[in-house]
Amino acid sequence: MPPKKFTYDKHEYNFSEIISQLFDVEDLSMVHEEWFSAKEYGLLDNVKTDQLTVYHKHFYDNVEKFDWYETYNKFVKTVISKLFDEPMLYQKIPTFRVHQPNNLAVAGYHRDMDYNHSEHEVNFFLPLTKAFGSNTIWVESEMDKRDFAPMDADNGEFYMWNGAILLHGNKVNKTGKSRVSVDFRVLPESKYVESNKKSVTYNVKFSIGDYFERM
Repeated sequence: MPPKKFTYDKHEYNFSEIISQLFDVEDLSMVHEEWFSAKEYGLLDNVKTDQLTVYHKHFYDNVEKFDWYETYNKFVKTVISKLFDEPMLYQKIPTFRVHQPNNLAVAGYHRDMDYNHSEHEVNFFLPLTKAFGSNTIWVESEMDKRDFAPMDADNGEFYMWNGAILLHGNKVNKTGKSRVSVDFRVLPESKYVESNKKSVTYNVKFSIGDYFERM
């Protein structure tokens, strides 16, 4: 499945507004300058540490104080569920990304199945700022085609795509703007198999109740 773009009501599902409040910034794309605890990093090119920044820590430590999970769960169960005609599981805690200028948001081009994910997962990319050019995700249209193209999108748009089998990654961000986004995965319940496999960064087991919830 090549990436397919959709729109949603960004006022009803005000993800960007919530995260702007969380970081106490007016322009989320300038979080690397406006946030009081902003920190510049060397190239984040290690898959085990690329999500262990002050931005990630602040998000995961504090987001429950806002309406984030209520909004996210409603979005998944009302918007995302309509894209499927069978019972689905979804990622309980979406993955937070900050693609700062002159850096990467994720280390190296990869397929998610390289990191223990099921080939049956479907990925969703939800930018909270404008994602464009060198600050977005670049992905091939078919497995092994390597015809990488950017998933450009505005706040209020999202992509559905097969990150498990399509090679994808980042370029060094030369836009001067941070791309702030979340991504999450869904899995047909019929394809769910109990296993001891875990996520690479946070060591979370890919099981219902740990990594996944039922829609």
